[in-house]
Amino acid sequence: MTTSNAILMLTPYLPYPPISGGRSRTYNLVKRLSADYRITLVCFGRPEEKAFDLEPLRRVCELIVVDRASSPGTLRAAMLSLTSIRPVTMRLYRSVVMRDTLARLLAERDFGAIHVESFYMLQNLPPDLKVPTLLAEPSIEYTVWWRHAAVAQPLYQRPALALEAAKMRVFEPQSWSQATLVGVMSEIDARTVKRATPGVAVAPAPNGVDIDYFRPTDSPRAPDTAIYMGDYKYFPNTDAVLYFVREIMPFIRERRPNFTLTLIGKEPTAEMQAIGRDPSSGVRVAGLVDDTRPLLTGTALFVCPLRSGGGTRFKLLEALACGCPVVSTACGAAGLEAINGEHMLIADTPRAFADAVLQILDDPALGVRLGKMGRDWVIARHSWERSADQVREAYRRLIGSDDATLRKDVKSP
Repeated sequence: MTTSNAILMLTPYLPYPPISGGRSRTYNLVKRLSADYRITLVCFGRPEEKAFDLEPLRRVCELIVVDRASSPGTLRAAMLSLTSIRPVTMRLYRSVVMRDTLARLLAERDFGAIHVESFYMLQNLPPDLKVPTLLAEPSIEYTVWWRHAAVAQPLYQRPALALEAAKMRVFEPQSWSQATLVGVMSEIDARTVKRATPGVAVAPAPNGVDIDYFRPTDSPRAPDTAIYMGDYKYFPNTDAVLYFVREIMPFIRERRPNFTLTLIGKEPTAEMQAIGRDPSSGVRVAGLVDDTRPLLTGTALFVCPLRSGGGTRFKLLEALACGCPVVSTACGAAGLEAINGEHMLIADTPRAFADAVLQILDDPALGVRLGKMGRDWVIARHSWERSADQVREAYRRLIGSDDATLRKDVKSP
């Protein structure tokens, strides 16, 4: 038994700069947890990621980066899927160098607990692990892939996505059964984990937002404007944009012909860029910006028309923290436990979504009220300080525990 406050943290990406949801999560948690724990962060990093100045991250943890090649193209990914019973994601993140690095650290040092982000990273730990482990699941991957498969375009992609979802439905719960504690983002995720792996021990380890960095200003909000942001390599974000532009926006522009949508985020697709070049489309593609706050505090509202994906949405938390009113689908707001009409407006059909947007555009006072109540709710429920406190509580449960793996009565599927 150990009472060491040293934590070995394992993530699938370099969490600096914090320009995407997962990176922001890891960096903000490490920055706050480092006040109480000595964190050794071991992560994969691509050459382009390692080119950034990583000193801000090194100031809050010991950083060890293991090289990882770029993600495969569509054809190679399809071949990887068809030649193994294991999900492609698990194959891509299984590494001899990573496994050797972790085995060496565990042999040489005394860690109180191990914190793993995402189930597919757990396979790199030694099988005879003696250290209690928190496996945090930023999203339930097999549900994400099922949702992808239901709406993917072109249609021929759907069988391959469904196959990957089916594989994850087997292997993801098996990973949960190998951890001491499974960290979940929401009560919805907790129920999913317990249903798939009866008896599993779960703990809240939610996402959050920096409520001091993202905050309202006194600047006026431009009428007839909305924004959306995301990483457009991630299929659900691209699908959300095209769904909004094709099926929702025509209803809005019928009443508000000057309405414009600004798209923020990296790697917009060729199709999105083509739409943005059409001056009659009402769509502006801003790409990756240094600071999203002027846009979040200057637009009339934030739209989140997601139809697939998982986890909780950093983009919504950031918009709400800036006092920006939000219209979202139920999928987009999943896991946040937001109240429709109080913290945001939630609508799931194109007409209902458009009507919700028009409500805010027609009644700026409603937008102000939603923005204020949304920020107050985020401060109370979704700050990084609160999230870090919940992870600290998980660490306290683990450190000194004799239970390095889940109890024997928990059965894998």
